[in-house]
Parts: sequence; structure tokens; C-alpha cells
Amino acid sequence: MSNINLNSENSQISDDKSINLREIIEKYTYHWRWFVISLLAILVLTFLYLRYAVPLYESKASVLIKDEKGGAGFSEMALFKDIGLLGGGSIIENEIEIFKSRTLIETAVKNLKLNKEIIALGKRTGFKSTEFYNNAPFSISSVKNDTLLYTKEISFELTILNRSSYLLTDAEGKELGIYQFEIPVSTKIGKIVLNKSKSFFSKWIGRSFIVNITPVEKVVTAIQKELVVETVNKDANVVVLKFKGKVKEKNDALLNELIHQHEAQAIQDKNEIARNTSKFINDRMKFITVDLSDAEDQGEEFKSQHQLVDVSSDAAIYLTKESAAEQAITDATIQLNLANYMNDYIRENQGYDALLPANLGFEDRSVVEMTNQYNLQVLERNRLLKSSGDKNPAVQRIDGQLVSIKTSIIESLRNLKSSLKLQLNTLNAQENLYKSKIASVPKYEKEYRNILRQQQIKETLYIYLLQKREENEIALAATVGNSKVIDYSYCDGEPVSPKKKIIFLGAILLGLIIPAVWIYVKDLLDTKVHGFKDIDELNLPLVGEIPVNDQNEKIIAFTNSKSIISEAFRLVRSNISFMISGEVGKCKTILVTSTIAGEGKSFTSLNLAHIYSNSGKKTLIIGMDLRIPMLDKYANITSSSGVSDFIVNEGLALDDILMQDENDENLFYITSGTIPPNPSELLMRDRMSVLFDLVKERFDYVIVDTAPVGLVSDTLLVCGYADLVVYVVRANFIDKRNLYLPQKLLQENKLGTMAVLLNGVNKNGKGYGYGYGVYGIQNKKPKKWFFKRN
Repeated sequence: MSNINLNSENSQISDDKSINLREIIEKYTYHWRWFVISLLAILVLTFLYLRYAVPLYESKASVLIKDEKGGAGFSEMALFKDIGLLGGGSIIENEIEIFKSRTLIETAVKNLKLNKEIIALGKRTGFKSTEFYNNAPFSISSVKNDTLLYTKEISFELTILNRSSYLLTDAEGKELGIYQFEIPVSTKIGKIVLNKSKSFFSKWIGRSFIVNITPVEKVVTAIQKELVVETVNKDANVVVLKFKGKVKEKNDALLNELIHQHEAQAIQDKNEIARNTSKFINDRMKFITVDLSDAEDQGEEFKSQHQLVDVSSDAAIYLTKESAAEQAITDATIQLNLANYMNDYIRENQGYDALLPANLGFEDRSVVEMTNQYNLQVLERNRLLKSSGDKNPAVQRIDGQLVSIKTSIIESLRNLKSSLKLQLNTLNAQENLYKSKIASVPKYEKEYRNILRQQQIKETLYIYLLQKREENEIALAATVGNSKVIDYSYCDGEPVSPKKKIIFLGAILLGLIIPAVWIYVKDLLDTKVHGFKDIDELNLPLVGEIPVNDQNEKIIAFTNSKSIISEAFRLVRSNISFMISGEVGKCKTILVTSTIAGEGKSFTSLNLAHIYSNSGKKTLIIGMDLRIPMLDKYANITSSSGVSDFIVNEGLALDDILMQDENDENLFYITSGTIPPNPSELLMRDRMSVLFDLVKERFDYVIVDTAPVGLVSDTLLVCGYADLVVYVVRANFIDKRNLYLPQKLLQENKLGTMAVLLNGVNKNGKGYGYGYGVYGIQNKKPKKWFFKRN
């Protein structure tokens, strides 16, 4: 009879090797308990993390950077760019670097005292912490000078005991002592004092605080890493400042302070030019005042001495022309003096850190423009030197430009003086011509007019300088910065980290991924036999599946038993009837074997024998495992003689080794008997044939429990007496590679008609009969059901 494959749940086996999506899904949903446990565990851990994690808030501020076209010292910026005398990068990029400079941040840290931290610990666990800013119940300061704390570092824990005292504990947990508020305390960084603030309330009594004092340099470095300064877009002059921190108010205060300090520095740079110009004008006015006073005294003395009153009317016309010439000489002399003053100032200040006087009134615009450009470059150089050395390439580039501009200024002054001297020579010649034509003017009057002219020159120069000083003072008072605040620092109140929704979503995904990966890896590394598909892949005939036995009993198939295992054995009995051919009423011999020990041969033999006997068939079960007999132990029977004794002792009859079951009149046993030293040779004797001939005459079914075929050759010696060999394969126990042995035996026809019985199959808690009657699992306790091993 050809081998056929019968399955208790699905008799139709498909050769389709395509991916079965439903099968993959069921493989994971079968372990749904692990998904639930993993998801709950991850969510609990995520909740605890979010419960005690310190949130980070982001504050933002926006500033408009003005593109200056006017103002003291900045009016000719575009002109110098056009002629190539002004270098450097974009104004916006420069301002961004200023905002992020250590000098600016350090000033803000010191003003806001950000190097001091006071953190309140949670009441219950101490894990949750809250940092204060301007609302702490106490403050800390140095006794001598608070600036001493700028370079110190210390951390300690403070516990408020009552309204007047507190307990100090160092970072290692060692108690330092109990101290009073408002009274200095000696520490390793010097004497400090803790003062109660307006925010000190009774609710803080008993609470613990962490006090951290950090060097300003470390705080500046940390702020630089978190501070983001960027433009809105490449075409806008708007700069956005962003900062992330634990306290919203602290973030806002830092950004606002940076904006304020940036504005103050810009105004300071502009005012520096005006202050230097004012100093130059005041110095020159001191000398002019003395000269003017001397000229006035000389004129008064000359008039008194020579009693001069008015000029002769006859010389009125010539005097008018002479007066115009004198005015021109006065203007040219003023310009020449200014050029000399500027030339002397440049010669006295040879370095690059001194600013040149601006807005003195030079009629030569090139001198004015180059002076303003020189001052701009000096300011830029001084700003760079605050955060870098004189070896900086940008500083050296500015030095080169300053040399070029100063050389151009000196050359322009030289040309201006030459031009003015030529102009004065011409004007003096005209004046002499007019003087020669007023001969009627008395000699003394001429001398007086010379004195008067010198007086007028000094007075005009004095008034001119006085006017310029007032203009400079007005410009100094009206100076504004080069930026405008669009939005002061603000925070929407939502933490940017941790993001609860994203973290919970990630936790859910992680809770699902972990068991999925575990199942995938376990399945990838798993080489055990689990179900009928593992048998079908090797084209082995399957006679049935026996569910896993969760009970301690070895014999489950009793009369009227309605357990799922009993139903499975009944289904196996039906499938066997299709595989065994022969005459009606003739004895059928079924041999039960396996690859290795422990796969359930004896268990299968006993229950299968009970199933046949329960159906009214006279059944015999023979223990043919002569090496490690288990039949008598499982059936709880005792016999002094068995198969080995019958073969050896020809005087023994069948009835001498035959035993009837106490509870079933149709069931009989023959045990293996005495364990022989040579089982294989014993099974080859002729008495084996005699034994099988005798039992076939008296019984309807003979079940033979043999040794594992993969370990010894005993089974191969007796398989010729069997009508069917039931090859037991235990699921979740034997390696798939061991299935090649029954496949090979089937191909070589060494066992005759053979069918595989899959034992110990996990049915996922589903009962046979598909929920019909009482064949399902009953009386399941919820706890055991949930934690049942999959």
C-alpha cells in the first residue's frame, strides 16, 4: 500500500512555497502575551523617565541689524567700499559673531549671576529637581567680594531645618554641620553667606537643595554650545537668537541681556570717536583762547597808545577789496592750521589704536572721508583684539589697510598744505597791491589793522572750534546703536525636550519591536520540529498529531474520556485504518519507534492500545525496548518474565508472560522482561517469529513499543513483523535535522509501511472538535492562562 499523508486538522497539503502573510501574522500574534508585557514594561519605564526627566525650554528673540548710512564716523562707508579701501565680511555675519563672542556672554553671565545654581530636590524620591531663577528661598554670596566666586567651583546639599538654620552636606554625602542664615560660613572656596530671600516660606522647611557654584569660564563655554544665532534668510537683516535651558525665565533673561550688551557696545564704539574729537577740540581751544586774548590785549594797547579811531574814507574802496582778500587769507590760514594740527596729531600717535579727530571742517572731502574710514578700521581692529590676538589674520589685514589709509591721509595733507601756501602767496600779493594804493592811510592805522586781522583770525578759529564742539556734544548725546529689537526673548511654555508624544510613540514602537525581534531571532535560530509543516517539507506521511500533555498521567485515553489527547488518539486510530490493508478480522501489528529516547514512544503505545481496547478490540501491547524498558513503569505493572525471557527459555508459553489489564478486559501486556546483555542478537532468534505468530492468532491488534531507531538497530530487526510502523516525532524537542533519518528509512524502505506521529504539539489553547461539546479546554484559571508557556 502506498504511503499517504493524513493530517488531523488539514488533510490537504499544498506544495506552494509562496509567502503566507496570514501564517507570518499568526506566528507573532500567537505570542501576544509577550507583546502586552513588553509594551506595558516599556510604557511604565517611559512614564517614570518623563516623570523625573528635567524638561528643556527654548527661548527666542529677534533683532534687526541696521545697515548704517549715516552717523558720526560712518557716512562714507559705502564710498570706501566702492574704491576698495574697506574690506571685511558681511555686516550680519560680523554681528552674529559678536553675539556669540565670549566677551559678550561673559558680561551677561556676570551681570545675571548665572554661575550660581540653586536646585530644589523632590519631596518623596529626590529624583525630580527644580531649578530656581530669582525666586529661590535663599541667595548665596561671598563675604569679601562676590567676584571671587567667578573662578571658584563647589557643590553641596543644603537642607532647611527651620526658619533660621540649615544643614550642609558636601558632594560626597559628608555632613559639614548646622549653620544659621545671614551668618558667614567657612568653605574651601572662602567665606560665604546664605541670606533668606523674599521667596522664603514655611513650605521650604524640611526640603533639600543642591547649590552649585561654577567658574564663569565653564558657564560661558556651556552657553556658547547651546546658543544659536542665525539669520531668518539670506536676504534679511534680521538675526534670531535661540537658547535651550531648564528654566524659561533664565533663558529669557540671558537673551535679553545679550541684546542689551550688544546695543551698549555698539553705542560705546560710536561714542568713542565723538569723545576723541571732543578731546582734540578742547585741547586746541585752550591754545586759541590764549592767542586770542593776547591779540585783543595787543590791539587795545595799540589803540590806547596811538589814539586810533576810524579808517580814512578816502581809502574805503581799496579797504573793501583788501578786506575781501584778508577774508580769503583768513580762510586759507585756518585750513592750513587745521592741516598742521592734523599732521602733528598723526605724527604724535603712530600706533593703530588711536582714533583721528573727525568733522574738523576740512574743505577737502578726501581728507574727511579717509579720516572717517581710518576711524572705522581702528574700531573694528579694537573689537577683534578683545577676542583674539594681534596675530589674527583679520587684525593683520586691517593693519595693512590702516597703513595704506594713513599714508593717503598724510599725502593728502601734504598736497593740501602746498595748495594752501600757493593760495596764500597769491592772496598776499593781491593784498600788497591794495595796500600800495591806500598810501593816504596813516602808518599807525596800517599797523593796527595788522593787529586787528590777527585778532579776527584767532576769534574766527575760536568760534569755529566752539561750534564744532557743540555739534560733537549733540552727536554724542543722540547716539543710537546699530540694531533694533523686533521681539524680546519669549518662550511658548512647551518643552522642546523631552517631547512626550514622540517619546510615547517611540516607546510603543519599541515595546512592539522588542518582542517581534525576539520572536524573529528565536524563530531564525530555532531548529526544532514544531508542526506538521516541518514533516510535510520532507514528504513524510503524517498519521496524526498529539497535543502536548500538561497532565502527570501517562495513560489518558480511558473509556469515555473526552480530553483533547483522547480525541487526537481516536483520530490517529482512524487514520491508521486507512493505512493498514489486509483481510477483515486479521490481526494488525503496529510498531512504535522514534529517533531518540524521550519522544513519547511508550506514551503513544499505551494510549493507542487503550484506544483500540476501548473500541472493543482485543489488544496486546508488547514492550520490545530491551535496553531501557519503560512500559511496565508507565503502565504500573510488575512481571517477572517478558519478551527476553520467552526468547531465551523455550519452555515458557505465551500465557506465562501475558498479563491482562486490571480495568480493561480487552487489553493485555507483555513486558520486555529481563534486560539481556545482547539485545540485538536476542531479537534475531527464531523464537521472535514464534512469539508474533502466537499473539496474532489471539489478538485483533498488537502494539509493539520498540527502542529508538536512531540509536540502536533493534527496531530494524523486528519491523518486518509489523503491518505499520508509527514513527513518533516529538514537537519542540527534536532537531529538524534528525528528520532526515526517517526520510532515509522511508526512501530505502527499511521500515516497510511507515507514518509519522507528531507528539507534544502546542495547540494554542484550542480544543479539538472546534468548540463543539466539551472537547475544549475547561476550568482554565486566568492567571495560568495568561502566563502559560507558548
